[in-house]
Amino acid sequence: MSEAPTLRFAEEILLLMLKDDTGYVVPIPEWRMSCALAGSVLMDLALDNKIDTDLETLTLVDSTPTGDELLDPTLAEVAQEQEVHTSQYWVERIAQRADDISEAAFDRLVDYGILDYDAGGFFSLSSKVARSGRYPLVDGRQGEEIRSRIMRTLFDDELPDPRDVAIIGLVNYCGGFEAMMEPEEFEMAKDRIELFSGMDLIGRSIARAVRSSYTPPESLRSIRRRPIPGIGIFDLLRSPTLRSGNIPKFFAEKYEQLGPAFRLKIGSVDPIILVGGEVNRWVQRKGRLHLRTQDYLHDFQTEWGTARSIASLDGADHFRFRKAVRAGNARVVVEDRLADLFGYCRRGFQNWGVGEVVPGEMACQRLIGEQIAQLSTSISPSQAVVEELLAFEFRALLVHVMGMLPKFTLRTPRMKRYKAKILELYAHIHATHTPGQREGKRRDLVDDLMALHQADPQFLPETDLGFAFIAPLIAGHYLGSATAFAVYELLANADVLEQVTAEADALFANGDPVAADLSMEAIDATHRVIMETLRLHPVVPAHNRTAMNTFEVEGMEIPVGSTLLISFASTHFLEKHFKDASRFDIDRFLPPREEHKQAHVYAPFGLGTHTCLGSRWTELQLVVNLLMVARHLELEMVPADYKLRVNPFPKLSPDRKFKFRVVRHRHPVA
Repeated sequence: MSEAPTLRFAEEILLLMLKDDTGYVVPIPEWRMSCALAGSVLMDLALDNKIDTDLETLTLVDSTPTGDELLDPTLAEVAQEQEVHTSQYWVERIAQRADDISEAAFDRLVDYGILDYDAGGFFSLSSKVARSGRYPLVDGRQGEEIRSRIMRTLFDDELPDPRDVAIIGLVNYCGGFEAMMEPEEFEMAKDRIELFSGMDLIGRSIARAVRSSYTPPESLRSIRRRPIPGIGIFDLLRSPTLRSGNIPKFFAEKYEQLGPAFRLKIGSVDPIILVGGEVNRWVQRKGRLHLRTQDYLHDFQTEWGTARSIASLDGADHFRFRKAVRAGNARVVVEDRLADLFGYCRRGFQNWGVGEVVPGEMACQRLIGEQIAQLSTSISPSQAVVEELLAFEFRALLVHVMGMLPKFTLRTPRMKRYKAKILELYAHIHATHTPGQREGKRRDLVDDLMALHQADPQFLPETDLGFAFIAPLIAGHYLGSATAFAVYELLANADVLEQVTAEADALFANGDPVAADLSMEAIDATHRVIMETLRLHPVVPAHNRTAMNTFEVEGMEIPVGSTLLISFASTHFLEKHFKDASRFDIDRFLPPREEHKQAHVYAPFGLGTHTCLGSRWTELQLVVNLLMVARHLELEMVPADYKLRVNPFPKLSPDRKFKFRVVRHRHPVA
C-alpha cells in the first residue's frame, strides 16, 4: 500500500493473540473472544469521539461515519438505538457480529502485508515483519511488532503507551494472556497485567463487560431444536440426478427440499450431509473447532504403511506440515518448469495417433500422471507402475473409505503384487533424493519432505515418508479426471473451443511462451473454461469429517461423534447462486455477473483448513494442458452425439464411454 495503515484495536488484538504454530488465535472460549473484539470496536469509537462510556452507560456523541468498515456498522447500530444502554449491553450485542469483525480485520492485515494467508484459513506473520520485528502502526509511524512491545512492557518495567493499556485490559479480561503464556510466565506478569488493566477508565468499563460476559445471553441460544430430516434408499433410487452420477447436484436438490442438514439412512453409519452457502461459511470460519479429519482416513493410510499424512492431520500439526511443503506445491513450480511441461504434453500426445480412438479419462490420467511425477518427485515411473498404484488406491478407497467392498479384496494376489510395486516405488524415490543426486537441480516436493524428516524425524518418520512421496501421484489421478472433463466440454462446445484455440495460437505464434506471457488477459477464455469445468464437474465434491465437538446448524444439533459429509460443491448447482446452474457457461465469470465472487459458494478446491494446498498450481497446469490440446490437436467425440455420464466412485469422473478421435495434428507434436 502507498500509505502506512492505521491499525485498529481489533487488528492489534488478533496480531497479539495469533499463534505461530497453529496459524490462528490462541484457544479461548469463543464467546470471550467475541466480546473482546466487540470491546475493541467500541474502544476505537470512543477514542474517535463517536461514543462516550462510563461505568454505567454508553452514549452517542457523533453519528458521522468514520469511513472504516470495522467501526461504522457498530456506530450505525448505536445511532439507531433510541434507548441508552450499558457498555455490557453493547458488548454482548456487537459480539454477535464478531465473525464479521475478525474476518475484515484479518483481510486488512493481509492487504497491509503484515500477515500471510494460507488458503486453508491459516495466518502467519509475513516474512518481512518476522525478520524486522516491525510493521506500520498508528498515524503512519513504523511500529514495533505488538507481541514484542507488549511482552517488554509486562516483563521489563516499561511504562505502556495508552493504547497498549487498553489492549492489555481487553486481552486480560477475555483470558488471552493466560492462554498465550506458560504458567510460570503468567504468574510473573500477573500483577502488572492487573495493574495496567485498571489504569484506563474507558477501557475498564468495556473490559468489565468483557470479563462478565463469559456465556452468550439467553437470546443467542437455541431454545427449541428441530430434528434432522432423513433420506432413505428409495429417495436415492427415485432420483434421476443421482442415477446420472451427479452426487453434488443431488445433495443440492435435497438441500432445497430439506434444508442444510439431513441424514443419509442407507446403512449402519447414517452420515449427516451438510450443504449450502452458510454451511460453507461456517466451515471456513469455525470448522477447525468442531471438525476432525483423521477418522475416515485411518484404515486407508494404514493400508499404505503410514500412520498419518497431511490429509489426516488437524490443528497445529496440519499447519506445520502445510508450511513445510508449501513451496513444493506452489504455482511457481509450474512457472519455473513451463518448458518442461510443454515437452511432457507433446510427448504424451505422441501416444494419441492420428485416426486413433482414445479412451478419454485414461488418456488424460496418463498425460497428467507423467507431468505430476516429474514436477513433484523428479522421476518418471513407468506407465504400468502408475496404473498399478492407482488401481490399488482405487481398491483401498472402496474398501476403507467408501465401505463398498470387503477387506479381503485387498489381499488378492494381484493387489499384493501391486502393493509390492508401490513399496519399490517408495524406495526408488528415496534413493534419487540424496544430496549428491539432487545437487544443482530445482528443489521439488520430495526435497521438502526429506528436509522436514531430517529436521524432525519424530514429526515425519520414515514410516510416513513413503506415502507422502507418492501422494502427488495420487493427486494426479484426480487432476487427470478434471482434465478429461475439460476436454469433453471443449468438444461439446464448439464456440468455447474456438476461443481457446485462438488464445493458444496467439501464445505460441512465435514459439513457446514463457511464464510472463501467460497473463490473465492472454489466457482469459481458457482460464474461465477451467473455472467452469471445476464448478460443473467437481472431482472431489465433498469432505468426510467427524464432529469432534457438538455444534448447531439452523436449529438442528449435530451431536459429537457424528459422521459428516460436507458437500461444499453442492452450492455450484443452486440457481440462487449460479444462473442455469447445470449449463456450461464460461461467461458467468465475467463482469457484471462474476457469480464466483459470491462469498462461500464457489469452492472447487474445498473449504476450511484442508483446502487444496496446490490449487493455484492445479489451475495453471490445467490451463497449460488445455492450451496444448487446442494448439496441437483436432479432436472429435466418439460417437459424435455422446452425452456425458459421470462415474461417482470413488471420485467424480467421466464414464468409460467418453472417447475421442484424433482427426489431425494441427501442429507437430514431435
